[in-house]
Amino acid sequence: MENPPQKVSKVQTASYTLIICSIVVVILYLGQSLIIPFMFASILWLLMRKIRSLFYIIGLRDKWFPKWLKTILSSAVLFSSVWVIGLIFEKNIQELIRYYDVYNKNLTAILKDFDHFSPYKIEDLTKSFNSNDLIGKYITSALSSLQTIISNVVIVLIYMLFIIMEESSFKFKIKAIFPEKAAYDERIEVIRQIEKAITNYLGIKSLIAMASAIICYLVFALMGLNAPFFWALLIFMFSFIPFFGVLISSFLPAIFSIIQFGTYSESLIILLSIGSIQFFAGNIVEPRIMGNTMNVSPIVVILSLGFWGFIWGFPGMFLSVPITVIMVIIFSKFKATRGIAILLSEKGEIGH
Repeated sequence: MENPPQKVSKVQTASYTLIICSIVVVILYLGQSLIIPFMFASILWLLMRKIRSLFYIIGLRDKWFPKWLKTILSSAVLFSSVWVIGLIFEKNIQELIRYYDVYNKNLTAILKDFDHFSPYKIEDLTKSFNSNDLIGKYITSALSSLQTIISNVVIVLIYMLFIIMEESSFKFKIKAIFPEKAAYDERIEVIRQIEKAITNYLGIKSLIAMASAIICYLVFALMGLNAPFFWALLIFMFSFIPFFGVLISSFLPAIFSIIQFGTYSESLIILLSIGSIQFFAGNIVEPRIMGNTMNVSPIVVILSLGFWGFIWGFPGMFLSVPITVIMVIIFSKFKATRGIAILLSEKGEIGH
């Protein structure tokens, strides 16, 4: 006589869930060198598809303008943009290195000025290290980071090329996995929702961040800050980090201006100007334009930022919002995880 199947208790279910989540976190941490470039490559691929869709909007159909040609031109736009930004970025780094002696002199003077306000003798402290070596250390670190970024960009572009090559057969694979029409249509709809949500978020965010970065560039240029494009690019990039990105990208050029000019007035002007511009862009312009595009609770955004930042560092912070948006969409499609999607959403409203 067969024994009746035993029901799994809630404690066992919770234990299994905790074990699986722990394994996933370990895999994400250990496999970050492969997963992070793939995530950025996927985002670039989605942006390429968005650019490619513009050809259809202006009336260039596949009959007269083949899809493969649209893909090549769209990819070329992305690749050339990355290449031009890389060249300008490198030129700005070289400009910062050119004024190395000025920064060293001003930093030494600033440290000595603190003698009047500190109970400790800053001048004696500077004898324990060479400020020349200190700046040299950070410049060397910056160059090393630049090389790492360049190598990672190359890997991302290679991943993107392979994703493009797989694009034509992707639907056939989904069809083979889900042969029933209803199941196939549901999966394709989920993919379309993810693509729409991510491209809308990145598109709107990029336009607002670009406008903010251009205005900040003009401020830096008028103030005479060295390598203004470098700082404007940082502002653009850090705009994708929720909440803390604005603070970091406002304080970094302000702090650098102290080292460049050796005074505090320029730093205060830059801090107030850049902070005001980014506050206006992030808290007034962005909510009005973006609306409910993300559909993610603000507290969830903060928690997601901390979690992915802890797992993957700065790349995780950049990816935290897109990943959370994808999770909300996917979780909303399954009965077992629909409650989680409601908790993650902004107002508890999710699609059916």
